[in-house]
Amino acid sequence: MRTFLFSLIFLFVVGCMHMQAQINDSINAKKLSEIEISAQIKPSVSRSTTPLQVIDNTEILQRGIQTVSDAVRQFNGIVLKDYGGIGGLKTIAIRGMGTEHTAVSYDGIMVSNMQSGQVDIGRFSLDNISMISLNIGQSDNIFQTARSFASVGVLNLETVTPQFTTKNYKGYVKIATGSFGLFNPVLDYAHKINNKFILSANGSWQRADGQYPFSMLNGKTPYHNKRKNSDVDIYRTEVNLYNDFGSLGKLKTKIYYFDSKRGLPDAVDFQNDYHVERLWNKNFFIQTVYNKSLGQNFEYKSQAKYDYNYTRYRDLYDAYENGKRVDIYKQQEVYWSNAILYKVNKNINLSLVEDLSYNKLFDETTKFGGEASRPKRYSSLSAFAAKYTTDRFTVTTSFLATYISEKTSSEQNNKTYKKISPAVSLSFVPIKDYNQFRLRASYKDIFRIPTFTEAFYTRSLSQVKPESAKQLNAGMTWIGSVTSEKSNYVSVSLDGYYNRIKDKIIIQPSTFYPYTTNLGKVEITGIDAKVACGFDFSSTMGIDLSGSYSYMKAIDITNPKEDVYKNQIIYTPKHSGAASAVLKNQWVNFSYSVIITGERYFWHQNIAKYKMDSYSEHTISINKQLKIKSSELLLQATLLNVWDKQYQVIKNYPMPGRSFSITATLKY
Repeated sequence: MRTFLFSLIFLFVVGCMHMQAQINDSINAKKLSEIEISAQIKPSVSRSTTPLQVIDNTEILQRGIQTVSDAVRQFNGIVLKDYGGIGGLKTIAIRGMGTEHTAVSYDGIMVSNMQSGQVDIGRFSLDNISMISLNIGQSDNIFQTARSFASVGVLNLETVTPQFTTKNYKGYVKIATGSFGLFNPVLDYAHKINNKFILSANGSWQRADGQYPFSMLNGKTPYHNKRKNSDVDIYRTEVNLYNDFGSLGKLKTKIYYFDSKRGLPDAVDFQNDYHVERLWNKNFFIQTVYNKSLGQNFEYKSQAKYDYNYTRYRDLYDAYENGKRVDIYKQQEVYWSNAILYKVNKNINLSLVEDLSYNKLFDETTKFGGEASRPKRYSSLSAFAAKYTTDRFTVTTSFLATYISEKTSSEQNNKTYKKISPAVSLSFVPIKDYNQFRLRASYKDIFRIPTFTEAFYTRSLSQVKPESAKQLNAGMTWIGSVTSEKSNYVSVSLDGYYNRIKDKIIIQPSTFYPYTTNLGKVEITGIDAKVACGFDFSSTMGIDLSGSYSYMKAIDITNPKEDVYKNQIIYTPKHSGAASAVLKNQWVNFSYSVIITGERYFWHQNIAKYKMDSYSEHTISINKQLKIKSSELLLQATLLNVWDKQYQVIKNYPMPGRSFSITATLKY
């Protein structure tokens, strides 16, 4: 596995260097201009002081990516936990730091889940996504919410902003179908009301029975069955209103509604495949972003959000009272962020951000006493950041002040948390007049407080302390361009990192009630490498290649006397990688991609019986665009898990084998 991955990176480097060797010392000005223009649309990966990875909707289409979780799997340094099936929970962790440390942003405002601290990225659709990016460490964007400073990394989901040319309306109709009963119609419409107002709406329905066949070993005996209780029925609706008031500023308002009914596929039980756990989830939020320039040197941004989340869980089992268990949770959040950006001069920017939020969780079925049924959290996050930029240097530094107060009906359970969290990062050009090559380094100190579940819905042996994390990163980026009429490029990034977690929060199982304690220390070292090349053979034909490799050693260093000391933490592969090839031409565009995950362990002891095999998943996709008068028809067919590999991301949660999807999109 290791040899294959290193060989993959090597081949990409050699192939790209061969093309680069043909260029002169000077860089084609036209091509560099194209790169800069592109960088204005997408964040600059090569100039970033911290690791940044980006994939836009064009690449998503070309690679045949079907879900947000599949897109995220293309990124380095990510551990995706997928509990199998169409309706299974899908969460991510950055560089072994834990899911609760990873933030998810939707159009610049964080998606919160104070109950568990985990955001299910499976709930988001790719239909109106324009770009997905992953920041590891502190972003160079200092003009954003204070919450964006409060995590080890942020997964950013950006939706499409309508652009109009010859007419004042646009939209599309999309129909997708495929294996396991998949049916997914989508409607999208945007209208330019006048020069000041634009309205857009997107709605979709997704259903699938999710009954895919799988094979496993029961000891040494093959076991064949179909996944059950893995169906989904999901409605999504989103409405956006864009207001341009000229000198008075710009306002964007988003209204979002999500309604899902799904089965929860449990771990495979060889003796009993009867699973009837169901989950209902309703999520409504409204968020606004207001921007205004205050003269030449100041900018003001205000963001607000109201979020309501309803979750209902049901399980039928004779051992329960009345033969069933029903849990209902309701979360509410009120959030307000204000930011000021001061442009001192062309090189120095300063920002001051203040976030205020109120969170409340209501549990209709709590078994942990009345004080736990309605915990409330009042939060104040204040961030001061500075950025210095020249042609050769970029330095970003920030300080985050956190004050959080939690209250329950029992005053003895009230808690207060205070913390100052610094971060600093830099990128510089070591060789004068050779801006293609950059070195970078960063440090970030961050922490997370216990979630509502950890703090109030388990027993605590003592006062649970916040979990602290330190991040160190050092790396390089290089991007080249060919001095010819052909639009060729090559880019390379390489980063090494060291992370350390202290006072790791752990929920321990117990005979009666689980309990929460600070029990762990984790040390993480690793390397992330990525190479990308693009060659245009003619005006109608070209190829894009990319390959990435991650090495991650994440070990438990809690107690030298324990058997698990310096063992790899669960579900964290040491080796992983991805590769893709996209052939663009005037007939049919073709793409091939592969995701590779190495061996890992599903329990804390790294012994043979807890080892999970490595796996690779291959995807092939073709697409064709057709012009029909003033409209455009896009046809796409995708074959996933081409070799029908039987594998598991989480132990005893089998993933789908070979499957297909066919999509038709009519844009008008």
